[in-house]
Amino acid sequence: MNTKIKELTENIYNEGVAKARTEADKILADARAEAEKTITEANQKAEAMLSEAKSESESMYSSIKTELQAISEQVIEITKQNVTNLVTAQSSLKIAKEITGDPKLIKDLVLEVARTWSQEDGQEHDLDILVPQTMYPKLEPLFKAAASEVMGAKLTIKPVAGLKQGFQIVKDSDSFKISFTDEEFTTFFTSLMKVKVRDFLFNTKA
Repeated sequence: MNTKIKELTENIYNEGVAKARTEADKILADARAEAEKTITEANQKAEAMLSEAKSESESMYSSIKTELQAISEQVIEITKQNVTNLVTAQSSLKIAKEITGDPKLIKDLVLEVARTWSQEDGQEHDLDILVPQTMYPKLEPLFKAAASEVMGAKLTIKPVAGLKQGFQIVKDSDSFKISFTDEEFTTFFTSLMKVKVRDFLFNTKA
């Protein structure tokens, strides 16, 4: 009797141990599988994050590169424009001052304007030629000598204190006035020369 009880007890014990081991092995296997799954998911997330970061980095680099190229092109264009403006302004100013400082050229321009007006309407016009006071002594004898060259126009030369360089023509008692000062000539030559100066400075082929 005791032997049977002992056997029964041992069997129950062995079965319990075996069952416990089986459960433990299952739990351990499940834990390992879950750990492996977690590690795999973590690796996948890490790779996804790394790929996304790399993509964002490349996109940012491309954007910055494009922006820097645009800024660089703008800087170059502004520099070209500034150089063109500077060269044009200096050249135009020099030409304008040479023209408006030449008494003979001023006389020729005035006479040409007077001839043109006379030819257009066939009428006699009273023209007041306003010139700088500093140039009056040189211009006055030139106009006296050239008065016979103009038909249908009466020329009167007048010195003006506020006029620096160049001249103005007043037609028929202040009803119409045109200016040929150094400022007007500078503006004219600047607009005329700008494109050509830019082409010469930056588009010249070697």
